[in-house]
Amino acid sequence: MRSAVAVVTTVAASAALAGCGGSGGSTASDSDQKVIRLGQTTHLSGPAGAFGKSFSEGQQAVFKAVNDAGGVNGRKIELTVLDDGLDVARAVQNVRTLIGKKSVAIVGVSGAGSIEAMVPILNQAKIPLLFPSKSTASFANKVVPYAFAGIPAYPDQAHAVVGAAFKKSGPGSVFLVQTASDQSKANLARVKKAVADGGGTLAGEVIVPFGADVSPFALRVAKQRTDYVLFTSGPSETTKVVQHLAKENRLPRRGILGLTTLPGDTFAQGTPTSAQRLVYTLAATKPPTDPSAKECKDALAKYYPDTKPDYVTTFGCMDAQMVVAGLKAAGDDVTGPGIVKALESLKESQASPLIPPVSFSSTSHVGLTSLPVVTVKDGEFVSAGTVPVPVGS
Repeated sequence: MRSAVAVVTTVAASAALAGCGGSGGSTASDSDQKVIRLGQTTHLSGPAGAFGKSFSEGQQAVFKAVNDAGGVNGRKIELTVLDDGLDVARAVQNVRTLIGKKSVAIVGVSGAGSIEAMVPILNQAKIPLLFPSKSTASFANKVVPYAFAGIPAYPDQAHAVVGAAFKKSGPGSVFLVQTASDQSKANLARVKKAVADGGGTLAGEVIVPFGADVSPFALRVAKQRTDYVLFTSGPSETTKVVQHLAKENRLPRRGILGLTTLPGDTFAQGTPTSAQRLVYTLAATKPPTDPSAKECKDALAKYYPDTKPDYVTTFGCMDAQMVVAGLKAAGDDVTGPGIVKALESLKESQASPLIPPVSFSSTSHVGLTSLPVVTVKDGEFVSAGTVPVPVGS
């Protein structure tokens, strides 16, 4: 089912997120005021609907707060949200619809296939794609004029976290656990390089199908008993493998490593106490419990009081704060080309308190070259500094 609601963030977005129908255009109440029209296609339904809903609510809470404070340079943000159910064809149709609604940018898209399909369409229309929740190497590691990534692609993250772990706890043997994805081969290549550069060894790799029984894969990991296990797999599969290793007393000796896909309640609350001290993972933002998340939590409590602050809503909030920073920098030229020019001018900008400063240029459209790193204590993620993540090195 498609849901389409114009969210001037003084108008509730909950209708779209609840799957109710509505008008995708501007409402009568905002027809006479200047607005900044943004579009979003995301999965509000289907197996991953909970993620899409929470991420979008985190974004919209920020946009609502900005609007209530007077908007961006005097203009209110209008966000049209369309559900694609993580279906590529629907996402492409949604993007064409949003272009027709004169959106100046598309924000918060999810799903690698959808991103890959819409980037050339948006590039041709000169409408920027801003900070999708998943970075793909096709534009994170090269400049596509109208596509900007907030966080580095997963292969670069995998390379970085291995290097940081070796620096922190010494080189050693690494076992790589993945779920099947378009970036699995690139992840493996970057991990091999990081291990070799750091003086370690790659002991093996398993690829766990989504939703599969993890037992046979966990047995292979347990048999090796390496110094580190790096998970690029989803939180559910990762949690089950770690639980198995803990039960068999075969946890890695030095570290359980992860990418920005790992932090979340599923992993933090499902990780046995014996494994928590080993966790060392990259994160898209600082934890929701960190003082830097107060602004996001306050906005969420005001506009979405029934939604629990977690890593997904905090990620969405950070994403929206980056969008607002770009819109502010654009000044009166809130057009596709104007937003691109404004973003490329940002240097060491503290766009969000949840992340390190961001920088863009005409030769790099990835905002972050370092990421927060977190550990787990008493079932919650806690900040443990930042890790450099060079792009495509």
